[in-house]
Amino acid sequence: MIKRLLALGLVGTLVAILIINVINDQKERQELEALQQEYAVQPADNDSAAPVEASGAVKEGNPLPAFDTTTLDGEPVNLQDYRGKKIILNFWATWCPPCMAEMPHMQEYYENEAKEQNVEILAVNLTSKDNGIEKIQSFTDDYGLTFPILLDETGLLGDEFQAFTIPTTYLIDEEGIIQRKLMGPMDRDMMVDMMEDL
Repeated sequence: MIKRLLALGLVGTLVAILIINVINDQKERQELEALQQEYAVQPADNDSAAPVEASGAVKEGNPLPAFDTTTLDGEPVNLQDYRGKKIILNFWATWCPPCMAEMPHMQEYYENEAKEQNVEILAVNLTSKDNGIEKIQSFTDDYGLTFPILLDETGLLGDEFQAFTIPTTYLIDEEGIIQRKLMGPMDRDMMVDMMEDL
């Protein structure tokens, strides 16, 4: 009798744990779907690249602002340090599905064409809106990213560059002048074409 009661108690406990896990899984799935709907955008394309908004210092034809930040490795950088190179300035977060889709293309471009085209990729993580440095490091390790990852720990850089929908990318020429703004993920061929035309 005692064995039956213990067995029933154990089965009841396991069923309760299973139900709680299913509920938590559904809740996480709903939260992810909500994030995907909020941040999902159509892939960017070269023909529909929008000009930069005409307000503030960050606009088409203006020089790239001199903004100090740090890399994921803790190195201080200023965006002006990259003058003389074309720049793909990309704003992203680890939880953003279009960013996840874009990152392998950026890495492939960085490994194969960026040096030849005199391009530096600067991927600015919206750290103040992300899930912590450990998650960012894990993401970059999982995707094998070797281009510089900059941290926007205060949110000021994302605000300055109007990175309200991500991924958001700015294309900057070798003189440090902002040329274009793209909203949505890019692929390798787009990067090759756009940076060749820049």
